[in-house]
Amino acid sequence: MEIKQFYPLFEEGRILKKDALDIIRDYAPDFFALLFRTYGDGIVAGFQIRGQGREIWVGPGILKCGASFFCMQEEARLEYTLQGQMAQILLRKLGDSATPDFRTQRYGLSLEPVKMPGAGEYELGRFLLEQGARLRTYADYKDFNDLVTGFNTLNPVHVRFACEGGSTLSPFILRLYGKGVLHSPQSEPLDLSFAALCLNSPVISSELIRNYVSARERGMDSPQSNLQMYQSLARLYTRLVSGGEIRQRTKGMIGKTIID
Repeated sequence: MEIKQFYPLFEEGRILKKDALDIIRDYAPDFFALLFRTYGDGIVAGFQIRGQGREIWVGPGILKCGASFFCMQEEARLEYTLQGQMAQILLRKLGDSATPDFRTQRYGLSLEPVKMPGAGEYELGRFLLEQGARLRTYADYKDFNDLVTGFNTLNPVHVRFACEGGSTLSPFILRLYGKGVLHSPQSEPLDLSFAALCLNSPVISSELIRNYVSARERGMDSPQSNLQMYQSLARLYTRLVSGGEIRQRTKGMIGKTIID
């Protein structure tokens, strides 16, 4: 059985055909749907956060929401005005609309007091910023223990990344874990294998994290949420690497931007 795939060629002197435009229209959605068909909702790639003065910048990214994919192609800016509260960066689905020519997905990007995200809401990070302080983000972390501090550090623990069968921790968190554990003389073969996966895989499923934690912490309940998975890994990291403390935070902030 012969199966064909067509690629349109746009060359000078050729007539622009509707079929060629249809192929371009369908290729990207079909590609994403096939590649991530077994994944749950969450971030697929991107949405890096950086702070600059009183502004928070959110980088381009791809989000899976149900059967659809939202691609934010340009960096977006949020401004915050309140200090001393735990702030949460939220990406929220606002709805779809259609015209005879286009279908539009509408999402809102906002900076709000921390809450449990509802349907169609996705956290991109949270932080508690002191007056006059600079927000520390991905480029500033020293190691795994540096992810959750009292103030002025972006906390990515609650960010849901899409993975096989559901959602999982940010690959950035797991890379920091793997980097520390891989160089620890206390690590056992299972730790080294998991650390190598953390460093070499684009995403680690929540099922694999739970199985690893259960194997290393016999008798403990299997972690379910992102926070529980992080806390379990933090206990192991403290035991395996150099000691260290799991540091905590507090509450919120406000500011809004709409992305159409």
